Amino acid sequence: MNKFKNLTNWLHAKVAQKMLYSLKSTILSFYIPIIILFIFMTGTISYWLAAQQIEDNAYSNVQTIVFQTGNYLDNRFADVLQQLIELSNDPDVLSVINKDPKDISPEDYIRVQSHVNTIRSLNGTMIDSIYLNFHNNKFIFFRGDDPNIVTPFSYKQYRDQYKDNPYDIYWRNSNPSDANREENVSLFKLFGRGNAKINGIILFSFRHDFFEKVFSRSLLSKSGYLVLINKEGILTFKKTDSAYQMTPDVIQNLQQTKEKSGRIEFKNTQGENLVAIYETIPSNQWKLAAVFTQAEILDNVKYIKYITVFIIILLILIAVGLTNILAGYITKPISLLADHMKSIKGDNLEFVSSIHSINEIGVLDQGVQDLVQRVKVLLEQIKAEQESKRQLEFSVMQTQIHPHFLYNTLYSIQGLCDMGLTKDASAMVTALANFFRSSISCGKEIITVEEELSHIRNYLFIQEMRYGDVFSYEINVDSKLFPYSIVKLTLQPLVENAIYHGIKQKRGIGWIKVTGYTKDGFLYFEVEDNGLGMTPERLAEVRAGLTDKTLGRIKMGLGVRSVHERIQLYYGTNAGLKIDSELNIGTVMTVMIPMERLEDT
Repeated sequence: MNKFKNLTNWLHAKVAQKMLYSLKSTILSFYIPIIILFIFMTGTISYWLAAQQIEDNAYSNVQTIVFQTGNYLDNRFADVLQQLIELSNDPDVLSVINKDPKDISPEDYIRVQSHVNTIRSLNGTMIDSIYLNFHNNKFIFFRGDDPNIVTPFSYKQYRDQYKDNPYDIYWRNSNPSDANREENVSLFKLFGRGNAKINGIILFSFRHDFFEKVFSRSLLSKSGYLVLINKEGILTFKKTDSAYQMTPDVIQNLQQTKEKSGRIEFKNTQGENLVAIYETIPSNQWKLAAVFTQAEILDNVKYIKYITVFIIILLILIAVGLTNILAGYITKPISLLADHMKSIKGDNLEFVSSIHSINEIGVLDQGVQDLVQRVKVLLEQIKAEQESKRQLEFSVMQTQIHPHFLYNTLYSIQGLCDMGLTKDASAMVTALANFFRSSISCGKEIITVEEELSHIRNYLFIQEMRYGDVFSYEINVDSKLFPYSIVKLTLQPLVENAIYHGIKQKRGIGWIKVTGYTKDGFLYFEVEDNGLGMTPERLAEVRAGLTDKTLGRIKMGLGVRSVHERIQLYYGTNAGLKIDSELNIGTVMTVMIPMERLEDT
């Protein structure tokens, strides 16, 4: 156990000696590993996100190619299908079907030829040949580029294989009447079922080069290709290496799946990862699939990986260099300040420059704790207290002297006298005298709650006489609270604020309610009005002004702030003023002070 402890202490000492011997080395020792870790994590996450995005984009691009190609084929297939239906329902063709073979005339061939030529002229780029065979090879008509490919038609061969479609219209990979032709696509309609006398076929063969052109326009990877898949097999229209061909299991899966679109991943014989993205062609329910190697389509991911590694290494080198420069820039003034602090002794606040190989943090800590911080904090506190007292004295003087209030009140009394309302004038003079007597209070700063309430009653009476029916008021304070003490002029500035900044700013009749109650050893007085109120932003500014002296002088009046400061000056920070307000609803100012009787103070 002692050996382990000694080893730990030795390592700690070595680390402190080699890495933490100065503020600069400490910054470098901690900051460089953190920033390297941060850069590495950022680069790794960025690479992963970029690779994921590239992979998603690559698959999305292939999916788009397959969808657009399938949509194009579906449109062309639908056109040819419509042509087949129209030809099979054409009266001239139906006439040939229903006639006895002996009665078919050359004119019938000419009319059929006219319809077939029209179809081929409209779809010449897609349809290679059109073949009609009725009455067991007794009526044969063919139009195509190579007439030598026509072979006898076996109705039974077709009917045995194709009999599930109620419309007798079918798609297949190639024309069974010509086993020597290239693998291709054909669309045909069968006529007659069972032992019906009428039987035959109308068959459209598609051009091989049509599919070659369509599939070659789809830009896939070098080894990628498009393939058509149905129950009979697949059509590729492109020579592909056997290593990149789909396995029988994948083909069977695509033939049997009921999903309209999707993606299948598989491995070839060489162990490479291949991907098949497919869509279903609505016209014939065949699958159109794009087959490609995963490595080839995601080749850009490797490029991103190399770039990311290079950027990470470059950023680490830059970060280490900048960290060293920044650490030197930060610690240089601190080192000088540490040297300067050594010269501070007693009342000497002059800095003497010197260079010593002493730990900067120790010198700064000792100097700041022993002299600068202590002296400056004390000086600032004294200045702040003196300034606060001067502001409080000024605020008290402002609340005691009401020249405008006195002038307006005397002017109102004169008006009452001029109108002969001597009783009202007398009542107003009495209220004014009581108001100023309460303001003076024989120089006392602490008075009873009863005296403070009498003061605001006189004030509210005078203001009500001046403004008439503009507002009404209600004072609801239990008489049990009367003997308790309160700082003089606590409630009157709040009532004055409610009148001038609340009720007078809003149309309609206002009201002011003064409520008092006790809770948990504290007296609570609420001055509530239904005036204009404040927005949340303005309320936040006013609340901040209660605690921030510089902000308080700008954001709120001296009267309200003076109330809060004088309460906390006499009762401590547990007491004070709380303000709640809502725009167009009103404002509630709550005073909270300890329950103390006047004799206790």
